[in-house]
Amino acid sequence: MEILRKNFLDTTTLAVVNSATSTVENLMLRDLRYQYVSSGFNNDSTIATLRINFLETVSVSRIALLGMNLKQFRIYYNGATANTFVLTSTGATTASNFSTNSETSMYLMATAVDCTSLSIDMYSTQVANQEKALGYLVVSNVLSDLDTRVPNAQNYRPTFNQKQVLHELSDGSVRTQVVDRKFGCQIGLDFVSTALRRELKSVYDLHDDVIFCPFGTTTGWDEVIFPCVWTNGFEFFEVTDNAASAGHSGSIRFAETKPG
Repeated sequence: MEILRKNFLDTTTLAVVNSATSTVENLMLRDLRYQYVSSGFNNDSTIATLRINFLETVSVSRIALLGMNLKQFRIYYNGATANTFVLTSTGATTASNFSTNSETSMYLMATAVDCTSLSIDMYSTQVANQEKALGYLVVSNVLSDLDTRVPNAQNYRPTFNQKQVLHELSDGSVRTQVVDRKFGCQIGLDFVSTALRRELKSVYDLHDDVIFCPFGTTTGWDEVIFPCVWTNGFEFFEVTDNAASAGHSGSIRFAETKPG
């Protein structure tokens, strides 16, 4: 489970593409019904390129790509194609250069690199000669991995709620109009060390959006990742046991927020 900094891609003005500028904003939407889709690049011999120019140097160690149809693609930093990321997550490659990808979504863990820009060259698609497509894109760095801990099943409660309007008809039947769907979760932890408590307090004290990814993988990913805010108070001053040295207890409640 990882808590990340808010997405470094937070405005369309950071992104430069060689086609379909009007769909770039879809890269910042978690709803995979919306995608960036190239225009005029429905040929595997052509390269659609996305470049993100950061306003300042940022440290990047996590990249999430959701809702894509890319077979061959390369992710690199600072404008040099040789500058691929060194991946620390288990997958088909140890560098962010994929030649035969069949996944539609993946969560890449990499050695942190200071970046002024990040580029994605999209060469070919899983079904040959289609327009290149990519849904939600996250570029970020880790704030906390909860000390690599995973709470027990009773203490991790994810939700996926619909925002809907109920219409009662004249005959008493009901119809619903779904406005949107939002993630949320509650995480309970016991025996939290003082070091982890301080780390979590620094996240809480940001008073800013973060990104939560519970179980990110490079293959067979469930695609659960969302921008969120910490909605409850900071509870981890409570001790778990009468012996204070045993550690601390508390919970985190995350609710999805609108990105950007």
